[in-house]
Amino acid sequence: MQNDAAVFRTDKTLAEGVEKLYGVAAQIADLKLEDRSLVWNSDLIEAFELENLLACAKATIVSAEARKESRGAHAQEDYPNRDDVNWMKHSLASIDDKGKVALSYRPVHTYTLTSEVDYIVPKARVY
Repeated sequence: MQNDAAVFRTDKTLAEGVEKLYGVAAQIADLKLEDRSLVWNSDLIEAFELENLLACAKATIVSAEARKESRGAHAQEDYPNRDDVNWMKHSLASIDDKGKVALSYRPVHTYTLTSEVDYIVPKARVY
């Protein structure tokens, strides 16, 4: 993730990262636990954490690869500008039983949940 999906990314590094991460995740079936106890089994907890981190990493890198813009902490060097027309939406990632990530999207709410404050229109960060 640090090599291929760091803060500054390119299409090439993200695609390579997705491929590498799927390769690593495919090896999770080879994981063996020696400790079979049910009390204070740190090996088991670490295996659960590894599985969770792999799922989070896959969702992150596949979502990043699909997004063709720069926004906030996602700086795509191939797409240096923000693209609100095509990417003003939330990425939703789901992972099937075979470990494949599927993406869907939902719109960004452009309203507040109260009449006490006004909606703040998003704008590009400039420094």
